[in-house]
Amino acid sequence: MIRSNHAIRITIMLVVSMALAGCANLHKKPEETGKCPPQPLEADPRLGVAQQEIADLKNHITSLESEISVQARQSQELQLQLAEQHSRNQQLQHLREQAVQEVVRAKARLRSRHSRAETVANLAELKLELKNAESKKLDNRQQNLVRRARHYLSVSETALEENNYEGSSYLMGQARQYLVQMKSPGSDKITSDSSFPVPVTMKTRKLCNVRKEASLKSKVLFQLTPGSEVSAIDRKGLWVKIKTPENQTGWAHFSLLNVRY
Repeated sequence: MIRSNHAIRITIMLVVSMALAGCANLHKKPEETGKCPPQPLEADPRLGVAQQEIADLKNHITSLESEISVQARQSQELQLQLAEQHSRNQQLQHLREQAVQEVVRAKARLRSRHSRAETVANLAELKLELKNAESKKLDNRQQNLVRRARHYLSVSETALEENNYEGSSYLMGQARQYLVQMKSPGSDKITSDSSFPVPVTMKTRKLCNVRKEASLKSKVLFQLTPGSEVSAIDRKGLWVKIKTPENQTGWAHFSLLNVRY
């Protein structure tokens, strides 16, 4: 019994000693315990490169979006210039038809009269018209039209000297055609803000706000549903002045319209 108690005491003392030794180790420095402290993680250099590439891609995307926006505006401007040219071609065609009719009437008069005096009088009248036209301030296109009219006038005088009254009258009609084109508003030099001499048919691409002035800040007068047909009668930049079949007028942005030829 005495030996058993003695063994128990020894066991208890060993357990206590081991516990005390463990507590002491908790307060020792790493170098005293012989264990290496945990090392901090080093940053991966590839992470910085990837972040820079992402930033460069974002800047490139922003630049591309800006370029696309500019090209879209340029495309709209070109489409409007084509619409203007189409309008002017229609006007010129109308003027040609008028000139042909004038020539036919002139020939009819000459066939019935064959009067040299009348042809001379018409030639003098044409010379006066041409002189008045040359006295005005003309742009390059108008000057070119005047030169053509002067050429036909000269040939007409030659035909008159040869007693070809009908031919002379016809040539005078050709000269007058160029003078009519010069005087017409539709023959002025095309600019970005020029009007359509002949209305151009357009259709709305989507719901379209029609405003009082050519500005996003201007009051909305009315709206047009997609597919509505309108007539373009003027423009300022990319803003188009339109007229509805009900004679309502206002300004719409060209991005909301499609040209129909």
